[in-house]
Amino acid sequence: MIIYHGSIRNFQNFNEETVVQNLSHDINTIGFWFTSDIRTAKPFAIGSETVIEKSKSEFWENGEPKVIQYERPISGFIYKVYIDEPNLKIYESNTEESFDLFMRERDVYCDYLGAKKKNVTWKDGAILLNKEEANTEFRRSLIKQGYEGLSIRQAMIHNMRTNLYCIFSEKSLLITNVVSLEA
Repeated sequence: MIIYHGSIRNFQNFNEETVVQNLSHDINTIGFWFTSDIRTAKPFAIGSETVIEKSKSEFWENGEPKVIQYERPISGFIYKVYIDEPNLKIYESNTEESFDLFMRERDVYCDYLGAKKKNVTWKDGAILLNKEEANTEFRRSLIKQGYEGLSIRQAMIHNMRTNLYCIFSEKSLLITNVVSLEA
């Protein structure tokens, strides 16, 4: 199976130190996230980095340059990845959003801070208090059931439909091509 991963970082292998994913709803630490096509991976390869440097135009009274901080835009990389047909938990529905099915199953492990009602879920926009613990327990539950990852079919991401894949272990991921978005 061929899948795609967008990142602002350049790396040779997938591991927890090199892959930083910025996903909504606090799901980024469940595993390594991919899309089914290059087009929907691209927005993940565009971002910014914080730069701290001495100013060339602003100085203190003693003549020393001030230290300034700003965000610099970055165009990163899209990784084309091969994975040998993993055993995936499939989230798919004809009657509701597949992403909602996935999030409801994960919500069992989540503690939210929200004052509106008793059974707060991800849809309530509440603050997730135990992101790392919830994602770890959710992943462990799926691994216990024999799954190596999950697939959310026809998910809406960046106003595009794609299949999302989350793979739990970097051991089975083989990078076959890297495309730089630098102009």
